[in-house]
Amino acid sequence: MAKKKAESKDENLDTDEKDLLDDEEIESHYPDLSDDSKIKEESVSIDVVDDEDEDEEEGFEIEPEPEQTYKFLTLGLKKGFRDDDYTLSVEGQSHGFCNIFVKLLLETEGVNSAAYKITKLVPPEIFIRLEDGYEIKKILYKTIETLRTEVGKVEKVFKKLM
Repeated sequence: MAKKKAESKDENLDTDEKDLLDDEEIESHYPDLSDDSKIKEESVSIDVVDDEDEDEEEGFEIEPEPEQTYKFLTLGLKKGFRDDDYTLSVEGQSHGFCNIFVKLLLETEGVNSAAYKITKLVPPEIFIRLEDGYEIKKILYKTIETLRTEVGKVEKVFKKLM
């Protein structure tokens, strides 16, 4: 077996050599933050004059609020497992609308049970089970009319407060 001769670590280090990077200028991607490189910026103050008379003379008018635009719901109605089961999908609505609508559905005559489910994969779905002899279109119409009257009452209260 051949053995390697162990070299001493001191032989590899040459202390007389200069650092190779001393003579070269290294371009830095970072800004120079030394005191010599800082530019003294003069502070500028701007006086803001608030003259209400000038605004009136220039003829500025406050634009009237635009008329309310109503958002229509995108609905989809599917038959459920039984003849009296239905699934109503409501796009673009959250827990607020679904909760109120289910509450009003449960108060409507002819509705046996109602619940809703919201997931991130599909639009919110409201599950409705009717009692025998009731039609889904009539039940939904009654519930929507009840919702309209409730919203009208709340709107009147808010107008009185303002």
